[in-house]
Amino acid sequence: MWKVNYHVVFKLNDGNIIKKKNSMNIKSSLVSSAKDAKNYVLKKYKNGFQPLVNTDDIFISIINEKYNLSRQSSHHTY
Repeated sequence: MWKVNYHVVFKLNDGNIIKKKNSMNIKSSLVSSAKDAKNYVLKKYKNGFQPLVNTDDIFISIINEKYNLSRQSSHHTY
């Protein structure tokens, strides 16, 4: 199992910047390295309908968003 911590920085239409963080546990036999874990999260984000972080409390239009993935670590479960 891999755990990926990440944060997303949102630049809003009014000039404000909001940073949000979250993490994801990945239990897939296809993920065997930190690079695989990062690509898994990015693919899920780009192809998914749900955002990586909760945006329900952002009421201003989002101009752009940048994401940073860090601290990929493997945890073996037996």
